[in-house]
Amino acid sequence: MTVHEAYAPQLEDDRQLLMTEPMQGLLSFLLIEDHPMYAEGFRSAVHRIFPKASLQVATSGSAARPLLTHQPFDLVFLDINLPDVNGLDLLVDLQNEGIWQPIAILTGAVDALAVETARRRGALGLISKRSDDASLESICSRLLAGDTVFEMGLSHVCPGETLDDITSRELEVLQKLATGLENSQICKELGISDSTLRTHLRALFQKMQVPNRTACVVKGIRLGWV
Repeated sequence: MTVHEAYAPQLEDDRQLLMTEPMQGLLSFLLIEDHPMYAEGFRSAVHRIFPKASLQVATSGSAARPLLTHQPFDLVFLDINLPDVNGLDLLVDLQNEGIWQPIAILTGAVDALAVETARRRGALGLISKRSDDASLESICSRLLAGDTVFEMGLSHVCPGETLDDITSRELEVLQKLATGLENSQICKELGISDSTLRTHLRALFQKMQVPNRTACVVKGIRLGWV
């Protein structure tokens, strides 16, 4: 079930979910990521940056293996935390099996240890999940040109990217959204009414400068709030 299908009864306020079929184009990408909302946001970002590119998504290491084995990619984005394997371990396993693909590691926490480990295990680069479109475009362009990218602090700070104006209750709502709960489930877990929840959602969308819940969760992940 896609994110769009999961939220189908609730899309009066945020109909801009973008889980479209991969576009045919000159560049071929693979995203290995198990979080559906982040995957959807990443797909949208890639299509904004590379409109003619094709992006396939695998939600686990086992799902990615057949693709990595039989299809060449211009760039593979590999999440560290997968449900069945650590991304860095998968990278080493693929190399030991003679499967060579241009792989960049995705991580929510960019630190010196992550950078060194990714570099040592053969990744071409390390991309923070907090990277905005401008950073992602710059990194991908460099990787596609054959460069390696392991700089730290890759994201740009924009309006709506601090917790200063977000209330504790709004943050709770955001964290519940990230788990994929429907409105009725969030109301039940937080003990609030549907109208109160919608008030919190409108406030979150406005403060975070996003159009819908998917963008809200994706930005929350990028900022390390969920």
